[in-house]
Order: sequence, then structure tokens, then C-alpha cells
Amino acid sequence: MKTYWKYVGFGAVLLFVILWISGFFRHKLESGEVKPEVKKVSGLRFQEVEKKELTEQSYVGIIEPKERAEIATPFSGKILELRVKEGDCVKKGALLVRIEGEEIESTIRALDYQTKEAEAEYRRALAQFQVAQNTFERYSKLLKEKAVTPQEYDEIKGQYEAAKEALERARASIEAVKSQKRAVSSRIKYLNITAPFNGCVTEKRVDLGDLSLPGKPLLVLEKLPYLLKVELPEKFFSNIKEGDTFKVLLADTQKIISGKVVEKNTSIDPATRTFRVKLLLGEGEGIKSGTLAYLLIPERVSALFVPEKAILKRYDFTGVYVLKPNKTLELRWVKLGKTIEGKVEVLSGVNEGEKVVVEGIEKACDGCQVE
Repeated sequence: MKTYWKYVGFGAVLLFVILWISGFFRHKLESGEVKPEVKKVSGLRFQEVEKKELTEQSYVGIIEPKERAEIATPFSGKILELRVKEGDCVKKGALLVRIEGEEIESTIRALDYQTKEAEAEYRRALAQFQVAQNTFERYSKLLKEKAVTPQEYDEIKGQYEAAKEALERARASIEAVKSQKRAVSSRIKYLNITAPFNGCVTEKRVDLGDLSLPGKPLLVLEKLPYLLKVELPEKFFSNIKEGDTFKVLLADTQKIISGKVVEKNTSIDPATRTFRVKLLLGEGEGIKSGTLAYLLIPERVSALFVPEKAILKRYDFTGVYVLKPNKTLELRWVKLGKTIEGKVEVLSGVNEGEKVVVEGIEKACDGCQVE
């Protein structure tokens, strides 16, 4: 009987523990949606997206030089002299870099010595030939007079022909050494590197004392003037001609210079429905190869603009904070166009009349509630 009550008590305790762990004795909350806490921000200033009527439409292109050369050498050697720096303009033939070439120079000195020896040998061979020739001519006359035997004549003739062959070998030896010297000397130009054309140094990739490597560019030389290469829609194909002049907006400096059409494709690309033109750029500060510029073509169009300070850039992301009707912020990606007087053209991402953050952008966040 005691054993029975013992098992009953143990079972009751075990049941109690199970019910307590499962939360049977706890107060139950009604189910419902858990709403996240919304961050609130204040002190922001907004400005509306503006639509402007433009009398010029811009088409982006890349600036490139008329001619470009990467200056390199096929030899390895220490840079002894570096006469230019980035931005320097030089004349054709001007010395740019001098590279150590002790091996080539010592080879040339050895060839100079061999040339002198070959020339001395030639002079000795010439003297011997002249003696042999005179003797041969004399013996030829004596043979006709039968004053010498045919055997004596043949001996002198053999000496004459041997002397003649020795002279030819000496002459050929001189030419061989000189030819070898010319081949080695032609490599000197790779040690004293000069400008291939009138141009300006846009890149300097080595310093004094560095070791040049075969084929690795030391300098980049560009020939002025610069050209702007642009792809234009086919609607302009019949209107734009070589010789036409347009305004060009430099993306880096926001300066406007002139550009003259010097080249135009004779056909339209069937895939992109565009054609390529090249414009010869006028003088102006801030023109650099590889940078962007905008060809401005007279054309009345509408465009959306936001203040330049509204643009948020994070790595490859470019966007703006837009104020939604419920007073929350939305971070939107935007595609930008040209910049005019502190305002940036927005090609996509916003609509006319929407408000964007222009001040306090560092406090803004996606989804924040504006107070």
C-alpha cells in the first residue's frame, strides 16, 4: 500500500513539473503583430525635384588624344636619367630617359677593337697581295719570253691567287665586324629613349634609380590636340556634318569649350541605332584623356534636376532620400546626367514635385519617420 502511494506522489510531482515547464501556470498573451520601432529624425531640409526646359541636349563621350604612345624598352637596366615629369611637353627627338647599358657599351668597345685589328690585317693582306701581283705580272712576261719554266710560273701564280683570297677574307672580316657593330649600336636607341613625336607626358610610371623591365611602359606620351568621341542617335545623322562646331561641357571642371566635327561614321550601327563622331577640341584647362565630356546639341527637351548636395554616394551606389506622403524617408537609386550650376540632372529614379533631403542627409535613413 505504501508503495502504491509512493508512485502516486511521484507521478503527481512529475505532472506538476511538466505543466510548469509548458507554461500552464503562466499568464497567456493574446497573439498579434509585433510592430518594429520606427526611428524618428528631425532637422532635415527638403527641396522639390524641378523640371526645367533645356535648349541643349547633352550626349556623353570620352576624351582621347590624337596620338598616344607608351614609352618602353626591350632591355632591363637601371634608370640613370629621367628628364621629364607628368605635365611636361616635349619636342620630337628630345631625350626622355637614359638607361644603364654597360653590357652593350662593352660589346661596342670590343667590336671597335676587333675592327681595328681587322683593318690592320687587311692592310697586311693588301701589301702582300700587291707584292704577289707585281711578281705574277713579271713572271707572266718572263713566261712569254721563255725566261722561266712553267713550273716556276705556276708557283708564283698560286702565291698570287692565295694572296688575293687572303685580301678578300680580310675585307669580308672588316664588313662582318662593322655589321655586327651596327646591329649592337642600333640597340643604343633603347637605352637613350627619345620622344617619337611632339607631345605631353601624361603618366610617369618610374622614378630615378628604378629598374626598367622589358616591355613595361616607363612613360605615356600623348600628342595634342585632344578629340572627343561620342555616339549619337540616328536622328542627328543627316544634320551633323564634318566642319560643324558645337559646345562641349567638360565633366571634371564644368567648363565649356568648343569642338569641331572632324570625323563622322558613314553608317549607323544597326544594333544600337547610333553613329560615331569625333570632335577636335579647342584649348581649355582641365582637358584630360580618358575623362568624360558632354557634347551639347541644340534641342529643346525637359529634364528633372535636384540640388547637387542631395546626392548620396556610397561605393557604387548613387541615390537620394525621398520624402513619402506618410512622412517617412525612402532611399532611392538614381541615374544622373550632367551638372549645371550646382544642380544635377536626374535621368531616372525620381518624379517631378517629389521632395528630397538637401540638408541633414547624414542623419537620414531608409524608413525613418520625419518629425
